Amino acid sequence: FTVFPDSSILAMGTGFDLRLKHTGSNSYIQQVGIGDLYIQQNVNDKDIIFQCDDGSGGLATYLQLDGSEGHTIAQKEINFPDGVNATFGNATNGDLRIHHTSGESVIHNTVGHFYIGNLADDKDLIFQCDDGSGGVAEYFRVDGSSERTVFSKEARFSDNVILSVGSGQDLKLLHDGTNTVV
Repeated sequence: FTVFPDSSILAMGTGFDLRLKHTGSNSYIQQVGIGDLYIQQNVNDKDIIFQCDDGSGGLATYLQLDGSEGHTIAQKEINFPDGVNATFGNATNGDLRIHHTSGESVIHNTVGHFYIGNLADDKDLIFQCDDGSGGVAEYFRVDGSSERTVFSKEARFSDNVILSVGSGQDLKLLHDGTNTVV
């Protein structure tokens, strides 16, 4: 072992760009010069594993960069505080954004079509919401096994909105606030 006393700095580079230090309370790896900081694993099919206390005195893996599978594995919940976006895609602000503020949760798509799908055989896509009494109820579902949309609650169309039925809109229903027209 080579031991350095607390608050010592192990510096590398002509301008002391990379620094390792321990203050007696905390440890730091610092890039203070120019350029990026790289952490590399160059052994084939091996991982970079980030571990920390598990909240009860043990050690847990939180994040794993899996070299053999070629993906990142989050092994603990990732929390995005209020107002912080989770972004996906190539746009600077993300083509798809998911965020939560103190009162609302929002999903925004900024390019192309937006698909929501269930790819499991004979399974449903279920839309639930508060039932008005503090519970949760199904309002409608796309039933994958019977190939239909099932409404479990009333569907309400505002005045002057046409309900069209049939491939050629053969049946049209309209209520204008006073009269119903078929």
